Amino acid sequence: MNLVERRRNFAPGRDEPPPPPPVDRETFQLWASRQERRYEWVRGEIVMMTEVSRDHSRIVTNLVVAVAAILDRDLYEIASSDFGVNRPLSRRFPDGLAESARHDGKGRTSENPIFIAEVLSPSTVTVDRKQNAAEYAELASLQTYAVFSQDEPKVWVWQRGESGLPEKPTRLEGREAKLDIPALGTSLALADIYRGIGA
Repeated sequence: MNLVERRRNFAPGRDEPPPPPPVDRETFQLWASRQERRYEWVRGEIVMMTEVSRDHSRIVTNLVVAVAAILDRDLYEIASSDFGVNRPLSRRFPDGLAESARHDGKGRTSENPIFIAEVLSPSTVTVDRKQNAAEYAELASLQTYAVFSQDEPKVWVWQRGESGLPEKPTRLEGREAKLDIPALGTSLALADIYRGIGA
């Protein structure tokens, strides 16, 4: 979507037109803080985040509930898509993440996520499985990156090894499968994550 097309998506009285690219991080943060809709900052451009389906929302909710039920909340924090992850050239808002507990209640981003999850939407397949994977691979703290289909119990998983996150993911399929997150000492049953999907 080019700048002209993006400008057409800004309803009068709702959001301001974005500043012309390239936009630096500080300008983006200031501009985004005044908008009703949500946006990401990617390589100097402002990108409007898409609305999601009910199934997408169900999977994210199931995921956050499952992770929160397992982890020690004194040691770890779980966040959903309201919380950003900073990279040198982007600020992304993943569908879910887990990180070591922080005491900065005013913080707006995760600098050291351990686990990041995205749920695919039709418009984000390439971004989540390729572009985001490459960007997140540079996060030394990130141990597991998982991309969930929103249509069926299927997950693409990047697990950090000695040489970092692999270029190609492992694929898990079926409700009986489990997603291991070794750095958090736990695993997630796909049957729990996909509860209410396709039923």
